[in-house]
Amino acid sequence: MNDTVQDWINGLAGHFSPLDDFMKLAARDVIYLAPLLLLALWFWPGTDSQRSLNQRVAAVTFFGVVVAVAVAAVIGRLYFEPRPFVSDSSTKLLINHSPDNSFPSDHASVAFAIAGAILVWRHRLGAGLLLIAMILSFARVYVGVHWPTDIMAAALIGLGVGTATALAVPLLATPQCRLSRFLPHQLITPPGPTT
Repeated sequence: MNDTVQDWINGLAGHFSPLDDFMKLAARDVIYLAPLLLLALWFWPGTDSQRSLNQRVAAVTFFGVVVAVAVAAVIGRLYFEPRPFVSDSSTKLLINHSPDNSFPSDHASVAFAIAGAILVWRHRLGAGLLLIAMILSFARVYVGVHWPTDIMAAALIGLGVGTATALAVPLLATPQCRLSRFLPHQLITPPGPTT
């Protein structure tokens, strides 16, 4: 089943250049927007209440990404899966990639951790990020560097860790309040009584 789905998705590659270019961009480069997203969330204008919540959400999202990558690394040490372009000669490889462990996908783990953490507190933004995570994940299979099971495992890791770390947002109000006494208001906004 894993091989069949991978063959179907990767079999779409190489037939339509603009789609190939889009998938290469999604598979390789979209992940680098993550730091910019967290910075934008941290500094996004709004009421003090909105800004302070956004800053706590950005902080737990960053932590969630670190934990998700660590969990994926541990799982990757326990289970090795050759990449499709290594073990399946019919795979069309559209991007350069080292022939290291395929399972689970680090890119997808990060993308789903971000989406999972933000979705809990900022539903529309989180839903958009969930869609981007799915596109990125599909693209990783499309370009030939991952199996569908790599993506499914990464989605479970990312969403699980992201959602779990999002529960810590209320716990950050006290440290945020303390830090806001010493740092400029533009850098850290004190939480209001309702956040």
